[in-house]
Amino acid sequence: MEILNVKVEEEIKEKLERLVKRRAYKNKSEAVRKMLEEHFNEHPELFASDDLEEITEEADKMTDEQFEKIAAEVFKGPKTAAELVAEGRGR
Repeated sequence: MEILNVKVEEEIKEKLERLVKRRAYKNKSEAVRKMLEEHFNEHPELFASDDLEEITEEADKMTDEQFEKIAAEVFKGPKTAAELVAEGRGR
């Protein structure tokens, strides 16, 4: 594992300490680590450009069906396309 030095607001630090006192996490580092992992898992779209570059290089070798399957995986997120469109329209 790598060490990161991170500055947070006092309120955030206090919340992390409360979670540790409640034994939700062993320590503040574990709490932050798990929260970051959960965030990244919930938002794979943050890294879509990384995957997209790789897919683009291989796209010429794929059938349309293969490409659509991979693209659907890369761009999947917690919301459906319909939900995102409705949200964008303020519904």
